[in-house]
Amino acid sequence: MNLAVTLSTQSWRGLVRLAALSALCLGIQACALNAGKDSAEPSAAALTPVTSAKAIETATVRDPNASFIDVKARHAFLESGKKDAKLLAALPKEFDCTTAKTTDPEPGPMVIPPRYAVGNHGDLHPDYERIVGSYRDFEDQTATLAGLYVYTYKPVYAKCLLDLIVKWADAGALLNYDVTKRGQVWFQTEWSIGTAAQAYSLVMTEPTLDAAKKARALDWFSRVSKKQISTPGEANGTCCNNHSYWRGLQATMIGVITKDDELFRWGLGRYVQGINEISEDGSLPLEMARHEQAMHYQNYALEPLTMIAEIASRQGIDLYAYQSNGRDFHTAVRFTAALVKDESIIAKYASEKQDKRAFALGRGDMGWGEFYQARFKKDPLGLLDQPIFYPRNGGAITLLVYTPK
Repeated sequence: MNLAVTLSTQSWRGLVRLAALSALCLGIQACALNAGKDSAEPSAAALTPVTSAKAIETATVRDPNASFIDVKARHAFLESGKKDAKLLAALPKEFDCTTAKTTDPEPGPMVIPPRYAVGNHGDLHPDYERIVGSYRDFEDQTATLAGLYVYTYKPVYAKCLLDLIVKWADAGALLNYDVTKRGQVWFQTEWSIGTAAQAYSLVMTEPTLDAAKKARALDWFSRVSKKQISTPGEANGTCCNNHSYWRGLQATMIGVITKDDELFRWGLGRYVQGINEISEDGSLPLEMARHEQAMHYQNYALEPLTMIAEIASRQGIDLYAYQSNGRDFHTAVRFTAALVKDESIIAKYASEKQDKRAFALGRGDMGWGEFYQARFKKDPLGLLDQPIFYPRNGGAITLLVYTPK
């Protein structure tokens, strides 16, 4: 029996985290032996700073073939650039994706219980993790295949990814729901379609991909995105909290790959909205209202904001430059870093002991920090010692953006 046929969900997730033990042991040697051209650094000179919200009203998609990273440059670096133990550990394990089973979309209307049993914090709904499993598997699989393509440049991984996306597209996945009855499906849609779109953006320039399949995928991306953003969300809540930014992420990415300027601008607008929400001390008020999850959601909000800015940068737009009342993205980062060092700061907003699982080394929640470090040469929270894989922020993040010193 072909081992790839029986790949479990855990195996899919493990593929991007596994590296040969010998590679880890030889990490120090690799640093010396693999001195080569570093990956392309973002060029600040090539970006137009956004100094007002009005500036994004005329923003356009300059290059629909640009992902959130320079795929060609990154592949070249992974082939010949310097590698340390961390990057070696991030290299994915190849497998036969043509025989590996991929996740089928759920039939019928989307039915997902609320994440929390009561309200917006506390114990999880007892059925939540089980029911969202297929969506997370889809996210893991798309991100895994995209990372393998960037690493190897083998067309088969791009083809497998496109086939998986088209399977979901042809089934009308992520479209059959009523947000007034099932709010959690609205959230799941923003995550899953955003993940798939980011993965697609990494392989879309592969010349051997079937043009008709690409067209079906792009049509699906557009339809899912536009339905998802058609709901404004609740006032003083999902209209403007981290969910607004996750909606903005999927819209920004899909706006690029479908060359839809209106959708692209809508996504950029969620970044501006997020910066506008920042308090004087750097806190995000709607995330501070999450009780024992306040720290987690402050950090969680930075994830989609980072990706919107990174996607925009590939279109010549510097969103990181945007300020509101003298506050910018870095203001929120500094507050988050302060919380990590001194949890007592949160007492001003939440009396509960904070759930800090998201801040463990190697957690996907820290993925935004890899992008931040790559651009600004600083580990924002001091938590980037291990490789990170997080589908919703691009997948194999360390593989895609980390450059050894």
